[in-house]
Amino acid sequence: MLQIAKSIFHRRLTSAIALPSVLLLLFAGVSLWQVNRLLSALQWVDHTDQVITQAYRTHNLLLDIQSGSRGYIITGKEYFLQPYQEAQSTIDAAFLELKNLVTDNPPQVERVKQLQLQSQEWNRLISRTIEIRRRLGKVEPLVAFEVRQQKMDAMRQQISDFIATEEQLRNQRSRTARYTAQQVSATSIILALVIGVTFAYYIRQQIYKVSQTYENALKTAIEQTQKAQRSAQRLADLHQIDRAILSAQPNVTIIRNGLGRLRQLINCQQAFSILFNFENKIAEVLAGNADGELLLAEGTTLPITDFTPVEVLQTPQIFSADNEYLPIVKQLLATELNSCLIIPMQVEDTVIGQVILAQSQGSSFSSEIVEIATEVSAQLAIAIQQSQLRQQLEDYAAQLEQRVSQRTAQLEEVNQELEAFNYTVSHDLRAPLRTMQGFAQALLEDYSTQLDSFGQSYLNYIAEGALQMDTLITDLLSYGRLARVQIQILPVDLNTVVGEALKQLDAQIKEQQAQVKIDNSLPQVLAHRSTLVQVLTNLLSNAIKFVKPNDIPIVQIYSEEYIQEGTHWIKLWIFDNGIGIAPEHQERIFRVFERLHGIEVYPGTGIGLAIVRKALERMGGLCGVESQLNTGSRFWIALPKAVRNRQDTIDS
Repeated sequence: MLQIAKSIFHRRLTSAIALPSVLLLLFAGVSLWQVNRLLSALQWVDHTDQVITQAYRTHNLLLDIQSGSRGYIITGKEYFLQPYQEAQSTIDAAFLELKNLVTDNPPQVERVKQLQLQSQEWNRLISRTIEIRRRLGKVEPLVAFEVRQQKMDAMRQQISDFIATEEQLRNQRSRTARYTAQQVSATSIILALVIGVTFAYYIRQQIYKVSQTYENALKTAIEQTQKAQRSAQRLADLHQIDRAILSAQPNVTIIRNGLGRLRQLINCQQAFSILFNFENKIAEVLAGNADGELLLAEGTTLPITDFTPVEVLQTPQIFSADNEYLPIVKQLLATELNSCLIIPMQVEDTVIGQVILAQSQGSSFSSEIVEIATEVSAQLAIAIQQSQLRQQLEDYAAQLEQRVSQRTAQLEEVNQELEAFNYTVSHDLRAPLRTMQGFAQALLEDYSTQLDSFGQSYLNYIAEGALQMDTLITDLLSYGRLARVQIQILPVDLNTVVGEALKQLDAQIKEQQAQVKIDNSLPQVLAHRSTLVQVLTNLLSNAIKFVKPNDIPIVQIYSEEYIQEGTHWIKLWIFDNGIGIAPEHQERIFRVFERLHGIEVYPGTGIGLAIVRKALERMGGLCGVESQLNTGSRFWIALPKAVRNRQDTIDS
């Protein structure tokens, strides 16, 4: 018998070890398969990123070819051909790499082939033009330039379409990766739970069978383990309850929304939460939600005797026109409503108020509706009790305000340090720039006869670079200052602000012979005067600057008023006849250092529109643009309207 018992013990012990091992191997195999799926999805996302990067590189090579050849054709200077020659030597390799990257996507492969053919055709055209310019010194006719420009624009548009397709594919593959990750997580959890439960159950059964001879010795340990598990579960339940209470933030709005969701569930027309004050013997309409106007306005107080007595209302009650009803019910049913449901709101068997629902349908409230309403009423009662408890925490709020004050003082100290840093940066960076500008100008004035045209052009490049760097530092400091300084919002006359901005741009307006038209008189808005002048100066400068060569800039300014959420707003429009902005770039231009054109074509730092957006945010306003390529742009800013008081109106 002892040998048989020992054999059974060994067999069951082996079984207890073998099954969990098999389950763990199964879990590991499934997890490995899921992880491989996820890695494959992520690799496809990374592959798409590589395709997009290569497409942008190819696009930049085309730009280098175009700009380099254009510079040589216009000036006849050989050094302009350097970017053209460098890009020309690598463009075919770039197309080949791009084609290899999209071999899994035949339509994209075909696009790359077409692009390469168009590029080769364009290169043949430009090669002939460059050769004519080199041998004969002639500049090509404008028609030939326009034809070649149209071909280049077509190639750039195809690359943009190619990139857009890849970005859509990347988004799709990213969603697939996220979905796969969710599947991996969910599958792992489910498998872990199933294997864990199975493992625990099987082990328990096996151990119980093999350990019957040791039952008395293990009984005490098992009891202690179960006791600890029950204690831990109880603590976990209490913790969940505490989290649920702390996460709730009940107030009149939340109660009103709760009544709204309840009305959607049971399809009633009026819903109210009534709070009793037994000490003053009044009832207050705490919150309501209704189709149209509330029959009982929020904040209304009524005698508590108008409602069902507390000692009677221990369960929900339904009233209709056929019943003998209370004054509050009579008031509701005097309209087109046909029935009312009154439910007690109680906390720990103490009634603190009532929930009243009224509907216009002929049928009464069903038992299911009563059950749903009772559950919501209990939740609202807890919310009200929590709100009342929070009112006893004034001391905590005072401490919080003190901490906020201390934090504010610390932030002000940091802002002062940042101002000092910005001053140092502005002074120390601009000093060497001014030295560069001064010595470059001195060389041009004193030694120009000793320098050839190349030397003079180098000095001009140095002076222009120093000036551009100085402008960039100024714009960066302006952008950083907008995020820190305190601004005071006051009524500002748009006519005066627009006039001041145009005055600052007087030299640019005269140089480009720009025409600026202001439609009618502009209203007053709430803004910071100097900041708003900077905003309009940037927008008007762009409107004058970004036009086609030989076009006279025409700018139109007008305003319109609209109402949003009860607030009167003024939207100021600035129309231009410039080169326009493609829709896909209209959000990007408001970011720092974002430029759509080379600095040699349209000078600037790429910060002006970022300053506009940051300034509008600080003043509580908005900005935007509506545009298409070659149709001009329509920039707008929106600020609250400055409403004159009654005395100002009488005086005027």
